[in-house]
Amino acid sequence: MLRTAGRAPAGFGFVVLWLVTASTFSGCPASSSATREDEKAQAVKGAAQKPAAKVGGHVSIDGQPPEKDTNLFVILNDPDHPAIPKGGPERVAMCDAEGNFEFTTYTKGDGVPLGKYIVTFVQLHLPSAAGRHPMGRGTFTREYLGPDGLKNLYNDPEKNKAEKDFNIEVASPGKSDYEFNLSVAGKNPATAGQYAVTHLNR
Repeated sequence: MLRTAGRAPAGFGFVVLWLVTASTFSGCPASSSATREDEKAQAVKGAAQKPAAKVGGHVSIDGQPPEKDTNLFVILNDPDHPAIPKGGPERVAMCDAEGNFEFTTYTKGDGVPLGKYIVTFVQLHLPSAAGRHPMGRGTFTREYLGPDGLKNLYNDPEKNKAEKDFNIEVASPGKSDYEFNLSVAGKNPATAGQYAVTHLNR
């Protein structure tokens, strides 16, 4: 019994020593390296960040939520540069089934950089086969296509610039209760202007 009792601590000590050694040579350096890389990435990202404030709220169409099987987008446009960037609009938020939206720039729901914006809206469709790789793997982006369910009435920053309700100024701490009620029923479709958003890749 004395010999058995004596072996147990030795075996236990070997296991502990093995775990410590394995942790030292396999886990710690990788973890430290990953942490350092993450810190570097955050530092670079932080240096480029501009102060942001929340922008969120609700959109209704003739008093109703967005149509099923469509996607309603809210877009913030630079009032001085209405042209759509080559990669598409930079600041886009998708509404949920009830029409609620929030913008994200750096972290979820943090809003957008401070400044003035023109708000535009477009309601698009996602083709049933979109977003899938031929081999069944998901792709990185999806293409949302027209025709615009809002009849091109609200997707052009040049037109919306003339409407007071579509001109906002984002200041700290921001605003999460914007309310936009878009009127579409009974109106004739408009011709999409040169700066109108008629499709999106997200």
